Amino acid sequence: MATELNNKNNCKNDDENKSDYDKNDYDENGYNENDCNCDENDYNESCDENNDKSNCSTREAIRRTFYKNRIKWDNIKLELDDNTPQEKRRKLLLEYQKKYRDEAINATRGILQEIQSYDLAENEIEEIEMNEMVEELPSQLPKESRINQMMLSEWMLEIPQDLTENWIMVPCPVGHRTRLVSRMGVTMAYSRKGVLCSVFPSALPGGNPDTALRHSAIVDCIWIKSRKLFYILDVLYWSQLPFMSCEAEFRFFWIHNKFQEIPEFKERNTDTNRYPILSLPNIYCNLDLSLALTNLDNELYPLDGFLFYHRKALYSFGNTPLVTWLKPFMLSEALGISVSPSFNKKPDDYINFEDHIQKINKKNNKKK
Repeated sequence: MATELNNKNNCKNDDENKSDYDKNDYDENGYNENDCNCDENDYNESCDENNDKSNCSTREAIRRTFYKNRIKWDNIKLELDDNTPQEKRRKLLLEYQKKYRDEAINATRGILQEIQSYDLAENEIEEIEMNEMVEELPSQLPKESRINQMMLSEWMLEIPQDLTENWIMVPCPVGHRTRLVSRMGVTMAYSRKGVLCSVFPSALPGGNPDTALRHSAIVDCIWIKSRKLFYILDVLYWSQLPFMSCEAEFRFFWIHNKFQEIPEFKERNTDTNRYPILSLPNIYCNLDLSLALTNLDNELYPLDGFLFYHRKALYSFGNTPLVTWLKPFMLSEALGISVSPSFNKKPDDYINFEDHIQKINKKNNKKK
């Protein structure tokens, strides 16, 4: 696909096919395939002052289409129709991120700058307990804020051709997706909607008064209310290092190493760590998945589902085919593996995988 983009002679101005801006919590920027057909001889030229894409460089056009055009929250459309194979979109994204990794670095810097410019009011500096009734808490990020924007999964509609070679499975307990941001001696927990849910000390860099206050961290977590702890899913920034431009395999490696090095993460109700922050298992799909599922820690139950990460996936905002999702009862049908009876508890109206996905999509469309 990248070769095809570089060999096109004209950059098409196809405003009719641009992704619609969906005014919801996830207004991330996406890729528009039809806006990327530029002559490589114009590489050093930018689009003219009238924003005429017929006169732009390959790099500029791709930058605009991935980071300027709006996408719908439930899919990275890539300006391909709904019948475009998931595998094709995966290959397109992998090719893109290989060439323009610096855009991910810029995205991380943008979040960090926003964090540094965001000051808590005096009444918010006091510690706030994690609370499910988020609407009663004192602060919410602006809608345009990127602090709470997350990488989200798609349903695994197609089994990846390279599943055993390049994919990592992560079991996810039932809980609430949360973004933890630590800086200046406090840690702030934000919901997916950008609502400030809690302020407390943590062992994250810059997350309590005893750490180096110039350091910061941004991590994605799952909050388990019944156990009052977090499971860390991913890392965007740590200390003074950006990680959005790092591959998923390395991000997971970093998380596990750091959580082994810092025992304070397991502590509870201390001056440096209010809630335990634990890591999740990363199961390579070239292993015996049936055996791996049997050996899962009972503390992870009940499970909400399983995330599957392409090991080379960079962190990006919004839904991506490089991270996919299956419910526990879908594993045997989708992957053809044997699972324990506890994983096979299907909804009463369950017919098959495709029918179930259609019902969920229909339900979600009604909410929009």
